[in-house]
Amino acid sequence: MEMRAELFPECLIVEILAPEVDITVSEEFKEGVIALYERHGGVNLVLDLEKTSFMDSKAIGAMVAIRKAVTRNNGKMGLCDLHPHVRKIVHVVTLGAIFDLFESREDARKAYAKR
Repeated sequence: MEMRAELFPECLIVEILAPEVDITVSEEFKEGVIALYERHGGVNLVLDLEKTSFMDSKAIGAMVAIRKAVTRNNGKMGLCDLHPHVRKIVHVVTLGAIFDLFESREDARKAYAKR
């Protein structure tokens, strides 16, 4: 699965470049994000989902597993730049209760810089 990571002092931002995260790639998604998180040594993690237009329940489960890895490191996890279809899924499943939601990378960085 293609993804790109950028480390900032306040968080690691991982941009997911796949148009769909579903049962066929959810394990690769989870392992790839966790590997980038561990490799870069960031505390807070933000997933940029602008290019991802579909996520299924396995992808959501993978995000919850990623969040557990982040919280074990005393970090926070957020989602930003949500594609409209993914935004709808996030709101229907009420993921805003467990993930910080941001309109943009800049909003995420500002929020985590204050913590």
